[in-house]
This record gives sequence, C-alpha cells and structure tokens, in this order.
Amino acid sequence: MGDGGMFDFIDEMAASEQQFDAQPELASNVIAPPPKLSEPSFDSIPPNLQQEAMQRLKIIHFVANRLDGGWTEKNIKPLLTLVEKQLDISPPSWRTLVNWKKAYFESGKSVDALIPKHRSKGNRQMVRDSQWLVDEAIRTKYLSRERVSIAATYRYYKSRVIIENRSIVEGKIKPLSQRAFYQRVNSLPPYDVAVARFGKRYADREFRTVGQQIPATKPMEYVEIDHTPVPVILIDDELDVSLGRPYLTMLYDRFSKCIVGLSVNFREPSYDSVRKALLNTLLDKSWLRKKYPSIKNEWPCCGKIDYLIVDNGAEFWSASLEESLKPLVTDIHYSQAAKPWRKTGIEKLFDQLNKGLINEMPGKTFTNPTQLEDYDPKKESVIRISTFMELVHKWIVDHYHMTPDARVRAIPYHTWKGSEWPPITYNQEEAVRLSIELGLLNISTVRQNGINIHGLRYQSDELNNYRKYTPALNGSLQVKTKTDPSDISAIYVYLEQEERYIKVPAVDVTGYTKELSLFEHKVIQQVNRTNTRAMVDEEDLADTRMYLEQRIQQDTKRIAERQTNKASRTKTGNTSKLAKIRDVGSDGPTTIVSKAIQTPNSSHEHPSSSLDDDLGDIEGY
Repeated sequence: MGDGGMFDFIDEMAASEQQFDAQPELASNVIAPPPKLSEPSFDSIPPNLQQEAMQRLKIIHFVANRLDGGWTEKNIKPLLTLVEKQLDISPPSWRTLVNWKKAYFESGKSVDALIPKHRSKGNRQMVRDSQWLVDEAIRTKYLSRERVSIAATYRYYKSRVIIENRSIVEGKIKPLSQRAFYQRVNSLPPYDVAVARFGKRYADREFRTVGQQIPATKPMEYVEIDHTPVPVILIDDELDVSLGRPYLTMLYDRFSKCIVGLSVNFREPSYDSVRKALLNTLLDKSWLRKKYPSIKNEWPCCGKIDYLIVDNGAEFWSASLEESLKPLVTDIHYSQAAKPWRKTGIEKLFDQLNKGLINEMPGKTFTNPTQLEDYDPKKESVIRISTFMELVHKWIVDHYHMTPDARVRAIPYHTWKGSEWPPITYNQEEAVRLSIELGLLNISTVRQNGINIHGLRYQSDELNNYRKYTPALNGSLQVKTKTDPSDISAIYVYLEQEERYIKVPAVDVTGYTKELSLFEHKVIQQVNRTNTRAMVDEEDLADTRMYLEQRIQQDTKRIAERQTNKASRTKTGNTSKLAKIRDVGSDGPTTIVSKAIQTPNSSHEHPSSSLDDDLGDIEGY
C-alpha cells in the first residue's frame, strides 16, 4: 500500500500475498508462544471466502479514492452505483460498507477483518490453526546457529503438521502454502534473525550505524596509533641475509593528517613497539636531516598528545602504558569493536604507504599466495634495513606531507605549520624524564641484596641508603621501577619520599647485561632452561624418587611394629639430644644406641628415659 494517503489504491494480487494473520510477536527467541486465539490464517480459509474478502477490500478502496467528505449515507450512496457499473460487483448497503471500513482500519488494515463471519455457520468442519507449528518450526530450525534454510524449515513444518493430524479426528490442520510460510519467515525482524543465526557480534556489525569522527581543532589533539606488517622482505645490512617482513607502528594526527611518529622492528607488536613510536612522536626530530641527508624538508611534528586513539590490542591494555602516559597524554580513547570509523585515518595511511612506496620495492609479498606465480620474494629481496628506513622517512617528509589530499583541500605540512595552537613541546630535561616514564612498569620490593627483577639483581649505595631511612609498610619497602626494554643494564627506581628517579645498575661482574635488551635476555633464559631440561634423566629421577619413598615406608613400618602402644613410644626431645651426643649423621653413626651398652642382660628401659634430666643443658658446638 502506498504512503501517499490513507486510502491509496492497491493491487488485489499484491494485497492477497501480503495480508495474512497478524505477524507473530517476537520474544526472547524472536518467535512468541502460540497465540490463544484459534482464528485460521487468510491462506487457510476456503478460496470463495478469500475472494469475498478481497472484493470487500476492493470496494473500500474504490469508494475511499472517490469520497468527497465523510463516510455518510449522502456521500456514499452515489458511489455505490458506480461500484456496480465499473467493478461489476453487487454493492452492499452504505451502512454495511461503513462497518467493513471500520473493522478494516481498527484491525490495522488487515484483510482478515473482511473475511465473512458466516464461514463457521452450520455444521462445517472446523479448520484448526497451525500457527503454533509455524512458530515451532521457525524457532527450532530457522532461528538456530545451524542456520537451516527456509526450505528445510518448511519441510520440517509440513512433517510436524502430518504427525499432529494423525491424532486429530475432526478439524485436521491445514498447512500453510510454501509461499505463505516463506513470507512469514521473511517478515521477521532482520536484526533478531541475525542474532539468532549468527550471534550478536555479527548482527551488531551488520546493522551498525556508521558514525562520525570527533573533528580535531588543533595539532596533536587526536592522534591515532596502530601497527601493520610491512609487505616486503628486508635483508641484513652486514650479512646480506633475508630477515623477513618487519612491523611498522605509526601515529597519525587527525587535524593536519601528518604522520607524527613511527617505529620499525621485527618483533610482534608489543609495549616496546608502542614505547619507541611514542618517543619518536613526542620528541623533536631535528636529527632527521643529519641522519638522512637526502631528505629536503623538515619534520616539525612533535609535542604532547591530548587524546591517543588506540584499538583493542593487548599492547595497548597494559598497566605500563596507562601509568607512563598519565603525565604525557590527557586521555586514552579505546576504539570499540565493530566501530572502525573511529580510527580510519591511520588505516587509510597504511594503504597509501603500501601503494605509494612498498609495492614498488623488490621482495614485495602478496596477501594471496596464488598471486605469486613464479615470483619468490626472498630471492628477489634486495632492500637493506638502512635503505628501507631512509626511503620510509623520505616518503613521509618529502612526499606525503607535501602532497594535497584527495580533494585538493589542504597539504598536511602546511596545515600543521599554519595552526594557531601549536602543541606543547619538551625541553632536554623533560625529554630525559619522558624516556624514563615510558619504561616498563613494575612494583618491586627493596631487600637487603637490592631489587630482584627480570631474573637479575639491581643494587646501588643510593638505593641502600633509601632503604635505611625510609619506613617500610607491612614489613616490606616497595617501589615503582621503570625498565628500558632495549637496555636492561640498569633500571630506574622512583623514590616516592624524594619524588625523583634514581638509576640503579645491575649486579653484573661479567658484563652480561651491557647493551642487552629485555627480549634478548628472555630468549637466553629460555634457551638455558631448555638446555637444562635436556640434561635431566627423567627415568633416573623417577627411580630415585621411588627409592626414597620405599625407604621411608620401610622405616615407618618398622617403627609402627615396635611401638604398639602409646606408653612405649620414644620421646623425640630426648632422642634428639642423644643424637647430638652420638654425632649421628653423615660422618658418624646412624643410631643413638652405643654398641658398648648393647648386651644381652641390659635393661629394657628405653635409653632415653634415664637421661631426661641430665641432658637439659646440652647444646651443640
């Protein structure tokens, strides 16, 4: 039915296909319990009654489209004459037509309201309703995680009708036609169907509302960060061997569209990746053109970030990041799942980098292995690490920052430089504090031998003095420590009483920790554990454990047999003193009984009983 007016003309066939029983209401499982009423559906009534109801509907629309004024006798009677002439249908009385119209609109424009009520008169056989079987089939088959097709669901429904009819003597259930059943299924709310068949996560993503980013008003107000594997294989500068694909961590300023920082390494994205990229972002980059003379322009992007936009990666949900960024970032915004528009800038940037630079490099990899054909990225790789770093920086500073956006509205570099509100930058002293704050956070206990962390010991006179004069809570002095993951030769300990950090070196006489990263240290530890396990003979250890267990059981059994009652049991306090006298142990005897007193006529009194009072003051030397 059209939306133009209350009585828009409709096609009779379309009406007959669309107007069925009231749609089943959706509960927790989308389909509601069986209805209490037993009115048959429009599809299940005899064809002659269907035709009569459709004629009534046709008359209502015919009159409504020509009516000038209200539904009164004066206005309706002239139109009923036209009904007979133009529609070739015997018209009802004007009052009957008004009753039809009232019933039709009060039912929500359901054609069921126009079905003649005389269908149940006389002794006609009552047709039973199959609505509850329709609901059951849809609920148990179609709305399930098995995602049964509509056709299979309909076959199940027909089978259920056949089985139910076996127990019915009169008024057999008349099944819905396939078309009517399909329309019932297709009329269900799409979101609820998606939840039932695919799960809420899928449904939310499928029917999500695409939102809009919060617009930035100045540089470094909203900065997005993310990682991506670079699709090119790089080679070692010295050994000329393939090292595989690196990971790129990059930060993007939403206001200027500038790339404000990055880091490249071959480890999986981690807190260390984030730390290095943040340091590169926050601190001055005047060193760039000295390191890479081929770069012509400056990279002005640095300073404090107001809001850092991150995704749900584990490296972003760490206590170290939260703690470290408190003095550096106003807040961290975590992008919600299935809402990609909140962090689209950095995603587009990775695509631009790949298309503008990476795709032209030898050794480029492909997402789909079938695209490789006879191309071997490892054999074709020629780009060294140092060359890659230079090219990436040059692409960013001399190409991307100087290129207008797709709509030619602005150039990133000039947008940054033209802002009236430049970000807060850090001086040299603040930069040193910044590198410390971005270290890996731990809460450690200061003991007599210093701080034990990462399987290493850290000690200094300054730390020891702090321990001497700082009260300990609950018997232990705990401090906040920061570790630079790229150098574990020292840690930084925050002295809360003095509100400053001190550098505490590792206790290392061999030079093991010099320029050693935390990652390398963990690998070395793992290798050592593996080697140690390889030297263990598990069978010999098992034999030894069983032997120890058997000897203990033998001695236990022997003592239990000798001491049958409580009065005859040995007093452990006295026997331990005798063990001191006899020097029982690895270099002495294994019993407190002296061979000198083991005679046939010796007293049966236990050897310890006569010495109770005499051994009270004996102590070992």
